Amino acid sequence: MKNSTRSIGLTVLAALSLLSASAQQRFGPEVELLKAPVPVPDAAYQRALRQSSAWSVFAAAHPKWSVEFDEASGKPHRAFGPPIATVGATPEERALNFIAAELGRFGVPAAELVHSTTAPTPKVTYVHFAQEHAGVPVVTGRLLVKLDALGRVIGFSTAVHEPITLDMQPAVSGAQAVALAAADLVHVTDSEWQDLRILPVPEARSVKYRLVHQVQVNTLFGDTPGKFQCWVDAHSGELVYRKNLVVNHEHGHDDGGDDAAEAQVNATVYDLSPLQPTVVEGLPELRLSVNGSFLFTDLEGYVPTGVTGPVDAQMQLRGRWSIVTTNNVMPSFTTSLAEGLNTVSFDANANIRERSAYRFVNKIHTHVKTWIPSFTSMDFALPTKVDLTTDNCNAFYDGSSINFYAEANGCRSLATVGDVVYHEYGHGINDFYYQSQSSAFINGGMNEGYADVWAFTLTQQPILAQGWQLDDVNSYIRRYDENPKVYPVDLVGQVHADGEIIAGAWWDLYRLSNWNMDLVRDLFVAAYPGLQANAFNGQEGQAFRDVLIDVLQADDDDADLTNGTPNGSVIIEAFAIHGITLLSNADLLHDGLTVADAVDPITIDATAIITFPFTTYLASVDLHYKVNNASAWTSVPMTDLGGSDYTAEIPGQPAGSVVAYYLSVQDVLGQESAVQPVGAAQADPNLPYYILVGCELRATEDGDNNSQLGLWTTGLPTDNAISGEWEQGVPIASYGTPGDASTIVQTGTQHTPGGELCFYTGNAASTSSPLGENDVDGGSTTLISSTFSVAAYEDPVVTYWRWYTNNPPSGANPNADWWQVYISNNSGTTWVPVEDTRTGERNWRRKAFRIQDVVTPTATMRLKFIASDSLRPGQNLDGGSLVEAAVDDI
Repeated sequence: MKNSTRSIGLTVLAALSLLSASAQQRFGPEVELLKAPVPVPDAAYQRALRQSSAWSVFAAAHPKWSVEFDEASGKPHRAFGPPIATVGATPEERALNFIAAELGRFGVPAAELVHSTTAPTPKVTYVHFAQEHAGVPVVTGRLLVKLDALGRVIGFSTAVHEPITLDMQPAVSGAQAVALAAADLVHVTDSEWQDLRILPVPEARSVKYRLVHQVQVNTLFGDTPGKFQCWVDAHSGELVYRKNLVVNHEHGHDDGGDDAAEAQVNATVYDLSPLQPTVVEGLPELRLSVNGSFLFTDLEGYVPTGVTGPVDAQMQLRGRWSIVTTNNVMPSFTTSLAEGLNTVSFDANANIRERSAYRFVNKIHTHVKTWIPSFTSMDFALPTKVDLTTDNCNAFYDGSSINFYAEANGCRSLATVGDVVYHEYGHGINDFYYQSQSSAFINGGMNEGYADVWAFTLTQQPILAQGWQLDDVNSYIRRYDENPKVYPVDLVGQVHADGEIIAGAWWDLYRLSNWNMDLVRDLFVAAYPGLQANAFNGQEGQAFRDVLIDVLQADDDDADLTNGTPNGSVIIEAFAIHGITLLSNADLLHDGLTVADAVDPITIDATAIITFPFTTYLASVDLHYKVNNASAWTSVPMTDLGGSDYTAEIPGQPAGSVVAYYLSVQDVLGQESAVQPVGAAQADPNLPYYILVGCELRATEDGDNNSQLGLWTTGLPTDNAISGEWEQGVPIASYGTPGDASTIVQTGTQHTPGGELCFYTGNAASTSSPLGENDVDGGSTTLISSTFSVAAYEDPVVTYWRWYTNNPPSGANPNADWWQVYISNNSGTTWVPVEDTRTGERNWRRKAFRIQDVVTPTATMRLKFIASDSLRPGQNLDGGSLVEAAVDDI
């Protein structure tokens, strides 16, 4: 399919939607600071940074400490270890004294640090500082010192910048910046210049600093607002960042007193969704007016008025925590209360969508207050807007309200689905909690994931929005009890999908802890002040690892992770299921071996780069291999040669053999990490490395000068793709962000050394064309060979290089479509599969197989390659992935 971005992709909260979002279509394009996910840390560079004099001196004084560096700034991103004593009468003094004593060597500008917040938890205290340079705030310039219960330092993070070399005099005025920020937006209502900021832009191994104007542009389309935070370069006028912002509205309430006329206010509501029977419950915390005074019902819907009856009571569907409206009209009515107890129903004066939404908001507010009693920033009546009509099949939080579209287009009103209301309110919790800590919940994947966490920790059910489609009671939006999303394989740059990785880790912690929600609550609440989501989109891996470290330190009972924690095994296993492990920032340096001599043992060497204290958690570095058509992998631990070098041998094999292999590390709980090639250990695996033993090249098709396998046909009459058909020629690269190599989707280079041509699925007009232009759409396209003979060969082997993408950043429905390769030994009368996979990689990968392991070798062989885009009407963007493919060197 020609797939657009599935969601808003927000990095700062507002209009956070549950499904796919259309803010860019309604208002205009957003601008990301980072154009693609930041890859797993570069193991070699991390090692070089650990060998720097600054860390070497620190590590010599504190030998069990571990660190992951920010590769752009070169400063420690997260460091942790056994407690380090410091002095001071308050947590802030202790943190400042530690900074002065220990962090100057890392280039921390202590004079530019401003204390922002201190967040105590039962076991650890987080002390946060912000950075200001020349009196100007530095965006994301923050420093964290984490203290144990005795006030000793057990961790720190230095997301600060020094030196900052920057002309602080703007060349672009504030008024010009406002105009530039709003230039290509529509439905603009007003704009506001706010202040100057210093914006650090991380690059490969450096940071570029920009002086920027911060501008807010407000928009409104129907019921849907946009509140865009924009950063405009104060020297060049370039719009470098634009995302929706949060608006904070404060609301108060009045208290009531004791009475004579009493009211029990009830309503018929959905228990969790329309799939369950309705229930009659008291409306909690509901406001009513009696003789000009405001009173509130209790948690059961009961209120004594303190006034002798009969007396009139004005009732509105609003309370301490929710104000419900439809088309700006609040359900209300007036009733007469007699002396004594009166049972009053709201059913005739508000529809079940309005009544249920009110109840759900109160339930999730009670939930967060149970978990974090000291958190008061959500203690106001949040506007809850029902039956919006400018869209459908969606819901969103815009920074000041939660919003639900009317039933339409086969979708229920999501105001009737409890966990959707909890999810949207969860965005508000994330937003206002981070604001209360003088921070911002920037990362979109973390935001979506944690909104789901707030929902399922209340429902204690793994399926989100079951039955949201009217004609399918088994439909759902997300679920966490099957097909776990795994980092980094399933990190695709789409916030809802990426959020499933971290949310799934919390669900599996609940499951593996024998459904102990008290443990989940204690660990979540203790780790939440770590503010791990103060990271731009694209930095999810960093944020996920930060969460795991903070959870383990929250569980620890002696402030020393190296000797384990009380629930460490359960925590480690739950997060490891999703690729977030104590070794998830480990890496294996290895160049794939492609050929070997017959009979001789095959030596495989690798270098393991592991930043965590691996002597505690690393069980082994492993080689996994299989020969020819073996169904099971043989796994052997590699021998530690000292330092970080490992080796293993595959027994010698006869000439004509094909050996497949991959490498991994394993922690003490048997969880695999650092799999090379990435994804090779999945259930639907990526291609491993292949070794050809004792083989000689007899014929090749390289798309250029060697066409020794006969003619190739690009396309068959039976193909039904409407675009992106196979071609032979010079490929033109396509990008999520033109010019940014990290966002490449279709290859722009063939594979043959010195060559020019290959087979590929449809070029776009240019490298600056929109994502998905001339991708495979609406069906399948086939590349097929003519008949060739292998009858004269002993143990013939076929290899080919292929590029297959079905999950690029910003592409919808990742991993939904198939790459298929078939072989025939009867000129194409019948076909047998060689590859049938939905696992792609934006890279050239090599497949090898013995023909006799698939079919009998003959003189009438054929190969065909099929790239497909499925069509599943009614699913998001009709259910297909963004598909691109290429083949070379067959």
